Amino acid sequence: MKKILIIIISTILICLIGLGTIGYFIEKDKAKIEEENKPTQKVEDTSEEDSVVIDGTSLDINSIEGYTPGEKVVDSNKEQEAEDDSTNNEENDDINNNSDKINGTSNATTVGGIELPFKLPNKNMEILSIGEYSGKFIEDGSDEKKENILALVVKNTSDEVIDYGEISLKIKGKSNKIKFKITNLKPQTATVVMESTGQVQFNPDDKYTYSSSKNDMVSSMSLMEDKVKVSTKDKEITIENISDEDLKTVYIYYKTVSKGNSYIGGITYRVKFENVGPGKSISAETLHFSNKKSEILKIESVEE
Repeated sequence: MKKILIIIISTILICLIGLGTIGYFIEKDKAKIEEENKPTQKVEDTSEEDSVVIDGTSLDINSIEGYTPGEKVVDSNKEQEAEDDSTNNEENDDINNNSDKINGTSNATTVGGIELPFKLPNKNMEILSIGEYSGKFIEDGSDEKKENILALVVKNTSDEVIDYGEISLKIKGKSNKIKFKITNLKPQTATVVMESTGQVQFNPDDKYTYSSSKNDMVSSMSLMEDKVKVSTKDKEITIENISDEDLKTVYIYYKTVSKGNSYIGGITYRVKFENVGPGKSISAETLHFSNKKSEILKIESVEE
């Protein structure tokens, strides 16, 4: 009887263990099935080209990379002077009131003696801001690191393209002209233009006078979309001739863009593609292009 009882108990234990094992594998298989049936997520390919276009509708000068408007520099200096004075001044209430005015509640728009915005006479250009730029010096293509370079934010106020423009200012008390050069600026867009040599720094105490300006206008810039297809990846530009023509030599022109919906630099970079025959595809690794920070503005075919 005892043996029979032992056999019965053993049989029950074996069955329980078996059920536990089966239960584990069922849960495992169920999890596996759920994992297999889970919808897959599409991962965005960050290597694909991004379209960067400045439209000129929402310019934010305070957000332009590397650029500080002159009035902010002046206000910053005044704030520092106010702080220095406050350490030696017992009339704290008067100081606080003065600081409120300095912090920008008075919308001053005069920098270096020039009231802004300053519309250039009969030239389709307007100086929106005068200030300092720190960063890569763009105007000679060198990318040399510069600090506190005198710069302007210039807007094309016309419905045509500024093919080439030039603005000359003078610093009161000095005879030399300081020049700012602009190329390929689309209608109603703005760019930060650095003093052309990169040698003139912004000094909040300087007073500027307008000297002269000139510009050459064109109605539009072509992207030759009926003849070429352009793709970009990082610093690489690829051009494909989709026409039946031999395009000979093709130039692609582009400008650097910034936060704040502005271009940076007066100059326009260009890339040269040679022997662009029918159906041919050519890639070029560039020095200054970035598919996230550059806008292609013009494409032209020339015989050389």
